[in-house]
Amino acid sequence: MQFSYYFDEAKRLIHVKKSGTVTVDEDMAMIKAILADPKFRKGMSSISDLTDANYDWGLPDVDRFREFVYSIADAAGSCKWALVTNGGITQAAARMFIVLYDIHSDKIKIKMFSNKFDAVKWVTKTGDD
Repeated sequence: MQFSYYFDEAKRLIHVKKSGTVTVDEDMAMIKAILADPKFRKGMSSISDLTDANYDWGLPDVDRFREFVYSIADAAGSCKWALVTNGGITQAAARMFIVLYDIHSDKIKIKMFSNKFDAVKWVTKTGDD
C-alpha cells in the first residue's frame, strides 16, 4: 500500500489518499501514524480517498479492523470519517466495515461516498447527519 495524508488545520480535517493493495496491518499502522503526528488534534474528521486502493478483505479482516477502530475511538475523539470509493471489492469491504462498526459505536461517524465533493460537504457540515 502507498498512502499520503495532510492536515487542513483550519478546517480540522485530515485528507488521506491510499493506493494499491491494503492490508489490515498497514491500515492500522497508517492510522497510528496519523494519531501520533504532532499536527493531529482530537476530534479531527477525515476524508479517505480509496479510489485507487484495493481492500480485498474478508469478514475476519473487517472485524479485526473494526475492533482496532473501536479501540482508538477515544484517542480520535468525536469526528466523521468519509470514505470515497468507486465500487468493486473496496466498496464491499467498506460497506461491511461500516455496518459492523455502527452496531458497536457512535463516537466516530463513518459514511461512504462516490465522490469527494459530497464527502467534503458531509464532513464539514455541523451535526450528525
